[in-house]
Amino acid sequence: MKFSGSLKFAALASVAGVLTLALFGCGAAVSNTSFTQGNWAFTASSTAAAIAASSPTFVLGGNLTQSGAVLSGTLTVNNSLCISPQTLSFTGTVKGSDITLTSQAFDGNVISVTASGTKDSLSGNYTITGGCADQGTITANAVPSLSGAWSGTVLVNTSPANMTVTLTQASAASEDGSFALTGSVSYTGSDCEATANLTSSSVKGGSLIINFDSGVNYVPSLNSLTAPTSMAGDYDSTSDQCASNDGIQSVTLAKQ
Repeated sequence: MKFSGSLKFAALASVAGVLTLALFGCGAAVSNTSFTQGNWAFTASSTAAAIAASSPTFVLGGNLTQSGAVLSGTLTVNNSLCISPQTLSFTGTVKGSDITLTSQAFDGNVISVTASGTKDSLSGNYTITGGCADQGTITANAVPSLSGAWSGTVLVNTSPANMTVTLTQASAASEDGSFALTGSVSYTGSDCEATANLTSSSVKGGSLIINFDSGVNYVPSLNSLTAPTSMAGDYDSTSDQCASNDGIQSVTLAKQ
């Protein structure tokens, strides 16, 4: 049987319509961003006038993991006047470049986050429901591994000495969302022990705790969350050999 030209055109148009519906009628599949998994730092800035005046920002830091469209995290809250420092579990979703995160309930409060961005950076909004009711904007960044050598000058007794800390950051997070730091420290030109090992050291978000088995404690902050080139903070020692006559001192270490 032969079809006329008009019938052929009608048949082709019908097929094209079916293909169009198949492709777009039910919605094209959304490709989810694969967010960097590991250590993340969040900074929340309140837009509620009463809260912003007294406690404008707080931070969260810790581990984020993604499995397909499911996002989860273990993050610690700090620097809030209303929320006591504590570690919270978060669960959420990923759709395209958009994410949601909701905390476990704590002290009658819940933190909710909606944001979007790239695999290493997010920006959006947060709300807190409960007694610490608040809302505002939030930014987040994946913090690169701190593995490597960091060096600077420290006063030991009254003499300047060069201190080099070699760090190795764990690839997997601890239960509290922090990443363990192992390694050693060496001193040049001082009475302090030539070398010491790290003990009970970790990074969570942009917060670090570095302890040496020589009795030295160092609590620095990174100069950048996205591309840290130095860290600076309080250096103290319970060992007379490694201590400064000035007690606690500020020490900056640059990445080598």
